[in-house]
Amino acid sequence: MIDFSNIRIVLENPKSSKNVGSVCRAMKNMGFKRLYVAGSTEVDMQMAGVTAIHASDLLDSAVFCASVEEALEGTAVSAAISRRRGKKRKYFSLLPEEFADLVVKRSATDGEADEQAGGDIAIVFGNEVSGLNDHDLALCNTAVRIPSSDEFPSLNLSHAVQVITYEIFRRAQKDEKRRGYRPINREEIDSLTAGIAANLRDIGFFKQVDDSDMRTFFRDIFARAALSAGEANRLAKIFTKIRGLASRRETKLR
Repeated sequence: MIDFSNIRIVLENPKSSKNVGSVCRAMKNMGFKRLYVAGSTEVDMQMAGVTAIHASDLLDSAVFCASVEEALEGTAVSAAISRRRGKKRKYFSLLPEEFADLVVKRSATDGEADEQAGGDIAIVFGNEVSGLNDHDLALCNTAVRIPSSDEFPSLNLSHAVQVITYEIFRRAQKDEKRRGYRPINREEIDSLTAGIAANLRDIGFFKQVDDSDMRTFFRDIFARAALSAGEANRLAKIFTKIRGLASRRETKLR
């Protein structure tokens, strides 16, 4: 069975200590053990322990961070759980089962966490009052939306955690063992994206616009795709060839 030790559950400024305890219980039900609490909100550990019940060990080992950005350090994939979409939010959001496929694809399948898998996976949940703000959502490289009724769309924090962790657990249970596959990590994704942007810039693609939006677009796609090193290298060569062909064509026209 898959090892979830490379997956962090990140709570952004949770407003209820009892909800934090309930999250611990939901996590442990599905085999998740790494809880991160980000932001300035103080958690009443005694109150959280009441609802954590037999999952108080997760509460005791929780990592407290000053910000979501700090909680994401060392991650390769960071997913924001958010039902909201718009101009300043993500272009695209995955369904829980689609995200579960991505998580399992990136994770080790031989019973041990793959130290070469390119970094942790962080699943970020907003607080119970306002959810994730635009800044924290932008820090994540993908978004996940849990479908719910339009009449009452907001889920309880622990329920949202339960839905996401259940989908990953269920998908992992069905997954056949895969060996020798290592998706590129965050630094490699950034390097690939920078190279593609540079090639596009050289052929005049960004004469009228800045490249930052396009780089974010490519980065998010590559993170979701969990590219292998070979796939990334092939993509890089394609864009390099495009630049070369464009340069030769321009030379002939002179």
